[in-house]
Amino acid sequence: MAYDPEHASVEVFVEFLMDDERETFDHRDLQQLNEATQRRLGDLRRELEGYGLTLAHRAVSRRVRGVTTNSNDRWYGPGSERMHGGSGWEQIARFAGEEG
Repeated sequence: MAYDPEHASVEVFVEFLMDDERETFDHRDLQQLNEATQRRLGDLRRELEGYGLTLAHRAVSRRVRGVTTNSNDRWYGPGSERMHGGSGWEQIARFAGEEG
């Protein structure tokens, strides 16, 4: 997989960030460093934080409910329960045991 030249090593990446006057790195930078250097993510993060850099937090995507949405969110939207799936005759037919 191809990676950017600034992710060739940790030292090159730190120099790139210092030239760009950045003090944070994100998860995409960490992943590209991992692929380029074949080192563990935790080791890379620890080394970058040793240089005084910090990992940027990912923004949590907000979920807004509309006016017509059910307030219990049982039938609509993510996390809703399936209210279909058949009559269940397959399981009822085998309550007496297998034939033969």
